[in-house]
Amino acid sequence: GEARTELVRRLHEVGEMARQAGKVIAIRTQLDARANIKLLKEVDSEGIKIYYNLQDAVDNGRDPAKELKKLGRNHVAQIHASLTDSVTLDEDPRIDMYRVKKALDKMKWSGWLVVERSRNAKDVKNVKGNYGRNVAYLKKVFCN
Repeated sequence: GEARTELVRRLHEVGEMARQAGKVIAIRTQLDARANIKLLKEVDSEGIKIYYNLQDAVDNGRDPAKELKKLGRNHVAQIHASLTDSVTLDEDPRIDMYRVKKALDKMKWSGWLVVERSRNAKDVKNVKGNYGRNVAYLKKVFCN
């Protein structure tokens, strides 16, 4: 409706400002890959891309590896490598990070990989321990 039309108009406007400055604005949505592509086509600006959050896909029963392939490298600005708190990424059975890495490699994607929570629910206040473990795991997956 009107709200979406206005959102698309505004995203196009700021996207063009970003593009002219040689920048990209990454937007996070709850949409699946197909709907994100549709939104980006409506926005019609190289200055707007997707900030892909693995948690959004997993929590909504979607396969991040398949979704990322569908989105394609030109639509993804950065990836948020985090899931809802329960366990650290290396122990979370809901995602296969090696499969995600394989999909990204096939796409020839490179960019920002953002780490946030994915905390062990039994030790949520141990910031160094949780982040350290997640970063070490992501380095093992992505840097080998």
